[in-house]
Amino acid sequence: MPPHAVEHVALEQVPAKRRHVLDALMQLYLHDFSGHAPLGSVHTEVDEEGRFTYAFLDTYWQEPGRVPFLVRADGRIAGFVLVNRWSALDRPLDSAVAEFFVLRKYRLARVGMRAAHLVFSRLRGRWEVPVAAYNQEALLFWRSVVQSLLVAMEEHAGDGRRWAGPVLCFDTEAG
Repeated sequence: MPPHAVEHVALEQVPAKRRHVLDALMQLYLHDFSGHAPLGSVHTEVDEEGRFTYAFLDTYWQEPGRVPFLVRADGRIAGFVLVNRWSALDRPLDSAVAEFFVLRKYRLARVGMRAAHLVFSRLRGRWEVPVAAYNQEALLFWRSVVQSLLVAMEEHAGDGRRWAGPVLCFDTEAG
């Protein structure tokens, strides 16, 4: 098998008792994300304990419509996906990608693409994928993911208040 090959990608819904695993991965994700954000962005600064904070993590076990997934590559933890029902465009939807992270070593093996396909096939319906305006790498990734689904996609600009950046909209029921 080639060095970057991964045979099996899976999603695992995370129970509340395993929240600490997502909290640990969130540190890596926010560290990666901080490289794209402008200096001083409140979302990518560490607190006085040297940790990134993600205020919404607990809500994934408290509110309906929020689903936390681990991404596994050949059985090993490779990242996470957080899905919710918050619309960046303030429109009706079934699901939105809130956060998406794949460890760097799994990116060349297309684990992210495969994990995204699994999420969209598991939770079918109207989707939004909001992308931060300053994260062009993520925008290219998400455009290619949605195009590979063979569904019609619309790309809208956020209003700058509710969301600053492009929002990809599509319906997996149509594909």
